[in-house]
Amino acid sequence: MNHCDDAVKTKMETDSLRGSSLTTVAEPELKHIYLHPGGLYASPEPASLSIIVGSCVAVCVFNSRLSIGGATHYLLPTSQEQGQPSPRYGDVALRKLLHDLQQAGSKNRDLQAHIYGGACVLRFFRGGSNELIGDKNVRLALELLSRESIPVVTQDTGGEKGRKIIMRTNTGAISCKLLGS
Repeated sequence: MNHCDDAVKTKMETDSLRGSSLTTVAEPELKHIYLHPGGLYASPEPASLSIIVGSCVAVCVFNSRLSIGGATHYLLPTSQEQGQPSPRYGDVALRKLLHDLQQAGSKNRDLQAHIYGGACVLRFFRGGSNELIGDKNVRLALELLSRESIPVVTQDTGGEKGRKIIMRTNTGAISCKLLGS
């Protein structure tokens, strides 16, 4: 499922409206955060999050009632290791993201999720008989969000190209661009 091009077009249309005389509200200064693999951000403090994914998955979650959101960028679906839990794994990352949003006052019924990534960017792995890591990452997100009764309103996953995602945590606005296109 690829909606990146539509998302960029929508963002561009929104940006052109901002330049018109219709825009009179000043934008708050946002801190800019790049989420590395294993990164997570969830806070009432507004931010612009940038995430680049290939087979990794980015899950962006927004609460329109409270105007807060967050995202995580994970590499693998589940941890097989003993020891300290790491948000490099989807099961740990998603639980922590939801916990942090709940600590900020969110209820699952107020959340909506967007899933990006899960591509097979390395030609070597295409056409094999084993399930691809990107597919496993996406499936984990869908299953966990379903168990938590959080609707997935955007799913832009799979394919052979990476994606760059930008999310504004105070508005829930998300843009997605396919890389290498």
